[in-house]
Amino acid sequence: MTTAQEISFSVDDYRLDVPECDGLRAQRIALRFSGACELDRTSTDDLAFLAALRLGAPVRLIVTGTASGKGFSLRPEKAVPGDLADVAYSVSVRVEAVELGELA
Repeated sequence: MTTAQEISFSVDDYRLDVPECDGLRAQRIALRFSGACELDRTSTDDLAFLAALRLGAPVRLIVTGTASGKGFSLRPEKAVPGDLADVAYSVSVRVEAVELGELA
């Protein structure tokens, strides 16, 4: 006769390493981008890509940059009932280069 093994687990085994500040875990995480990258006005590929872009339409790009800042922000007015506040963690990336992708 076989017996069922006792299955035990801990919530901590499934806890992700979400950034915290002053004991508050981030409710939202984000990347922020700053900077610009000029296109080559003598490149037919760059000009065609630029012409094909439409306002509000998605586009795929490969961005190369440098992490330039990290920080937390607090919006108490957006607090979820039962939580202290809406805490966000973001990393800012300074754009250095952009590789044109495709229209999504």
